Amino acid sequence: MPSGQMRLLIFTLTILTLVDVYGQKKSVHETPIPKNIEQCFKTLDKTMPDKEIELIKTLPEDSIYDHWEFKNGTDFFHAWKLYDGSRLTKYFNKLGLYGTHPIYHTILISYHRQLNNQEVRLAEQIEKWKAIQKADYDAYIVKTQKDSLNGLYIHKDINECVTELDKVYEQKSKDNFVGQEESKAVAMAYRFGPGLWMRNNWGLWGGSRLQKYFIDNGIKDPEEMSWIILTCYHRHKNGRPMEFDKLTSKKETTKK
Repeated sequence: MPSGQMRLLIFTLTILTLVDVYGQKKSVHETPIPKNIEQCFKTLDKTMPDKEIELIKTLPEDSIYDHWEFKNGTDFFHAWKLYDGSRLTKYFNKLGLYGTHPIYHTILISYHRQLNNQEVRLAEQIEKWKAIQKADYDAYIVKTQKDSLNGLYIHKDINECVTELDKVYEQKSKDNFVGQEESKAVAMAYRFGPGLWMRNNWGLWGGSRLQKYFIDNGIKDPEEMSWIILTCYHRHKNGRPMEFDKLTSKKETTKK
């Protein structure tokens, strides 16, 4: 190939490479986590795909969070570690806003307003979230003080749980559960079946005096609560000590 053509080819490839490099946006994972809302805007301008920016700009602000592109957390949700106490999370906490998804929702709405040259009104947004969260907390406290929810009696301690399981377990299922080795029996029952039933009906997810009882004993995970109940039930039916205090204080559970 003549030298002139070679130089032209090299020049063309160089231009194409530069266009490719500078035409693409930087990944949000490669940028520092913002320390305030203004830095959020600047980083999103540089890293968010144009299609997503256009969606945030044009969608009604109260529907952005529920849109399929954003509902499960777009790239910045993970890159900024909103769920893991990052400096951005702490920034919002200092302003009085707590919770991963309220923070994420607030960033989306704030960016929408900024893109549309509207006032962000961050303090106003946070006050609305604080009111919602207070109402949710007050409702939770009411649930923890009731002895029944949705027409079902809510047990106050592990002894009542064991007694009730003896009533609701069908005899065949009960015999099968009690007859198996403890870890195998509980592992098969705590995620689905009776374990799921307990979490849904005894308020282990949404709040109840039984959930509070477990939280007061150091257990916060609803699945772990049902694991402990079933472990205690299996031991009780096999004539062994339940050792509830040991299960909760030493976190003896080994969920699989």
